[in-house]
Amino acid sequence: MDLRTELLREHSARQTEMLTDYACLRRTHFAELLELFFHGTPREKQLAADVLAMASTQRAAWLLPHLEELLAAAQPTAGHHPAVRRAVAKALQFIAVPEEWQALAFDTCLGMLASPAEPVAIRTYALSAATRLALPYPELAAELLAVTEKALATTDSAAMRSRAAREIQKLRAVMREVLPG
Repeated sequence: MDLRTELLREHSARQTEMLTDYACLRRTHFAELLELFFHGTPREKQLAADVLAMASTQRAAWLLPHLEELLAAAQPTAGHHPAVRRAVAKALQFIAVPEEWQALAFDTCLGMLASPAEPVAIRTYALSAATRLALPYPELAAELLAVTEKALATTDSAAMRSRAAREIQKLRAVMREVLPG
């Protein structure tokens, strides 16, 4: 299968699922997907992002060697389709981020969450990814809690409020363990 041709042929949920299955079948297929995601045309990057977001739930470990490029792709850049940042934020929920990349990953997620201009899906995925990164570090949990509360003040999104309710519970639990009372 030529992934580029199939990506551009049809944009549908069914096609995205089929291409996700294909990409997750072999590392060489996954490498094809990443090539399009990082180096394709703007349209190819957008479509590859949808597939990558789905594939990250199944093959997060395959993304680990590409973490630096993923974090770079998540930075707000003119001309990038929001799907690119959304795919990275979603993937960060599942990747076991090595310690040397945790600070950058956390800061990237915090930036996405704090930006009222970001689409809600990006902000909700970033919140979950940041929570996962912050749980071992109570001081980060406190920082994330403050940013989350500010983010909630800038949105009426039910999805954001629902996700925040779940994640805030986790953050407060970590803080209570350190500062009981």
